[in-house]
Amino acid sequence: MPLQLPQRVNIDTTDPEEAHGYLQATYVDHSVRLSGSRELFRFRHQITDGGNFFVARYEHSMNCRVDTDPFGYLLIGQMLGGRLRLRAGHEELVPAVGEMFLLDPAVPMRIHWEDFRAGLVRLDLDVVQRVAAEATGDPDTSVRFSLSRAVSADRARHWQELVRYLTHDFCRNELAYGSPLIHSHTMRLLAATVLETFPNTTTSADPGRPGGADASAVRRAVAYIDDHAAAPIGVSEIAAAARLGTRSVQEAFRRHLDTTPMAYLRQVRLERAHRDLQAADPMAGTTVADVATRWGFAHHGRFAALYQSRYGHTPSQALRA
Repeated sequence: MPLQLPQRVNIDTTDPEEAHGYLQATYVDHSVRLSGSRELFRFRHQITDGGNFFVARYEHSMNCRVDTDPFGYLLIGQMLGGRLRLRAGHEELVPAVGEMFLLDPAVPMRIHWEDFRAGLVRLDLDVVQRVAAEATGDPDTSVRFSLSRAVSADRARHWQELVRYLTHDFCRNELAYGSPLIHSHTMRLLAATVLETFPNTTTSADPGRPGGADASAVRRAVAYIDDHAAAPIGVSEIAAAARLGTRSVQEAFRRHLDTTPMAYLRQVRLERAHRDLQAADPMAGTTVADVATRWGFAHHGRFAALYQSRYGHTPSQALRA
């Protein structure tokens, strides 16, 4: 069954009690101390909620100090205006306007803001945990984050570009969002980008040198990909089928096939899309977008370019033929 598009909620209130009741229900339980003009108070919150993630725009006009329980999920923000001071234990962070920040999900926070405006992204930890296990090659790895800034301006820009895609393209595209393949890929990409953008325990982890893998392990992996290309699989599932760790299966594909598991999966899905286009009846209403989305290609322009490079003609020509 296709996934429902994310729920969109807009809150706009001049009542501080209403605002903080909503914040407790949406984020985490907290105590609050307010100062400033209640008569001029304004709270706005626009949220696109996809279940295991949300993207939000946040505006709160008063001076406020909140003491929170541990969030239990990742909350990543970008300062858009006002002042913000974050404290987790002995760690403190005062992000400047335009700067990215990530809250420690495992400890209580003290947050103080004045006329605060920000963009926020929530991401469930289990999504990140799975990708962290793939990155380290250790299924038992436990990734930890601390209160932190982005590791570099370049990584922060990359994160912002991904959030724009998430908000303006993915969450508004019924075909893409409803595709299990595209949805799974986007969640993995979001988690992997968090791991690359903010300090965490996988950054310094030493995965060790992966063990050797013979051609039979690659054949098992290839057979699994061929049989499950229509399912939302990733490196961890492919490695399990090959009876290897994730880093070992990556090394094995490079050594024996001069590619990566995910690149091979993409080629298999492109071939399946090619077959579907050849077999489809355009008079029955089948479109190139339908076929591309079915096989996990969210950006139809890139799909068309990839298809033409491989087969020498456009997907539209294949469909009409």
